Amino acid sequence: MTGNQKKITYAAGVLVLLLAVYWLWPSGAASIPTYHVERGDFEIYVIESGSVRAKNSFTITAPRILSGGNLQVVTLAPEGTIAKVDDVLVRFDPSSALKRMADKQTELKTAMADLAKMRAQQAADESQAKTEYESSKLNFELAKIARDKMQFEPEARKREAEIEFERAKLTFDQAKLNIENKNIVRRSELGNLQLRIEQIRSDIGESQKEMELLTVKAPISGLIVYENNWSTGRKIAKGDQPWPGMPLISLPDLSAMQTEVSVNEMDISKVKKGQSVLVIPDAFPDKSFHGTISSVSQIGRQKGQGSNVKVFDIVIDIKETDDVLKPGITTTNKIVVDKLQKVLSIPIISVVEEDAKTYAYVGEGSSFEKRELLLGARNDNFVIVKKGLAVGEQVALRNPEQESADEKALENGNGQLPPASPAGK
Repeated sequence: MTGNQKKITYAAGVLVLLLAVYWLWPSGAASIPTYHVERGDFEIYVIESGSVRAKNSFTITAPRILSGGNLQVVTLAPEGTIAKVDDVLVRFDPSSALKRMADKQTELKTAMADLAKMRAQQAADESQAKTEYESSKLNFELAKIARDKMQFEPEARKREAEIEFERAKLTFDQAKLNIENKNIVRRSELGNLQLRIEQIRSDIGESQKEMELLTVKAPISGLIVYENNWSTGRKIAKGDQPWPGMPLISLPDLSAMQTEVSVNEMDISKVKKGQSVLVIPDAFPDKSFHGTISSVSQIGRQKGQGSNVKVFDIVIDIKETDDVLKPGITTTNKIVVDKLQKVLSIPIISVVEEDAKTYAYVGEGSSFEKRELLLGARNDNFVIVKKGLAVGEQVALRNPEQESADEKALENGNGQLPPASPAGK
């Protein structure tokens, strides 16, 4: 058992002992239990509940798919088991992705058939255009020769040859322009169809990647912890249809653990980064761990829906590792906010409050003196006395005046005693 754990156990034992003495000690002024005042170390602490989490954790989310169908979980790795790298964590229904891929494969076959048909048609068109071009070129050359022969012929013959030459030239120029235009159109049509084919192939590649995304594997080793499904109000389960990007599984790294604690706004001013904390798992009260506050939220929040109480979240790094420190288990956290040495302190149950003043009954021989005290800081069991007591004095753990009233009631024949109550209540 650690030193701090012993202190907590001792303090709890002292409280139990004091309460037992208080209730079970025989009545009567001479037999009232007392506490011996002495100097000692005094811890001021805040005790709050918390929840364990991993310091480092990888969150598995639902993939973003292009098929337009809903994701549906068909396989989940068991929660609470340890996953190794590349272990399958989640599988989704691949029906939509398979249909999209099949449709794209069919579309690709159609496009490839269109491409073959286009190339054949373009080859025929190109051949015909070349034939027309060559024919018009020959006619143009013949017309040119015929025109040149007519230079010594009558003017009418010469004019006739000139017209034939111009007609052949126009036909030749038109055939030349036609073959150039058809080449441009052919390249454009071919390019558009090839671009469409490349897009279909790209879509098929995306569908193949999508198929791979539908099987989610562990990127790191870690404990499998299901995330909550906000739409169902419970943890993720088979058959759920998560939206893309929705958290599904956490893989916490159990080699470094933390506990997250909500501190009441009345105590947050006492809590500082770097303070020591004793962490005790509620399910394993015989174990305790040392921690240090690593962060303190600067913004408060409501403790719960409809609550006016505000709390501030703090994070405590736990120094040790242990199999019992699993994410989600609750802890009791003793945050030591101050340590005072060689101070006087007395049990809180020995303090009486009247008219905004505090008193204790100090033993004087066989009787008790009601003495006003100036008190300081307190913890769950004890309070510091700044003024009013000295080392070695005895303070009553029960109210002597209440004891006297009880005895008088018995002497007067009442026969019944009012229920005892601790001093100061």
